[in-house]
Amino acid sequence: MRIEFYNVNDDNRVVSKSLGNIIHAIDNAQIYNATSIMSPDFLVDYAPYVVNSNYVRVPLWNRYYYVKDVTASPGGRAVMHCREDVLMSNADAIRALNAYVTRGQESHRDRNLIDSKQPVRVIRDCNTIKFPSSPFGEQGNFAFVLTVVGGKR
Repeated sequence: MRIEFYNVNDDNRVVSKSLGNIIHAIDNAQIYNATSIMSPDFLVDYAPYVVNSNYVRVPLWNRYYYVKDVTASPGGRAVMHCREDVLMSNADAIRALNAYVTRGQESHRDRNLIDSKQPVRVIRDCNTIKFPSSPFGEQGNFAFVLTVVGGKR
């Protein structure tokens, strides 16, 4: 099985990681025992690039993985314990999504989004003004309600 080794410094929350150049690639990696595709263990020949890389790509599965740990194994071999980077593995599908975001952590977010988790300051100011006549030319007791939202103080 082919494995490509990288060093990645991007935050885990970044969808598209900056991979840079491949440090090394091998074609003889083996799956170590029965393993999950989400958290696989690979048996590889020991080499400096195995312990110096923190990220791998498995082209056969079209998935990307963080290297969690490397364990020395007899016979000049090493076991790489990995965990899938689901964001990078599914980056194309994530970028193709059309979504309406209702929550965000950025302070410059759209102020028109209603966010029930964000405290809102309400200023209530009521004034009663008596009008002697209707603005439409009629006489009598009339009530008019004027509501203003978003006014500046």
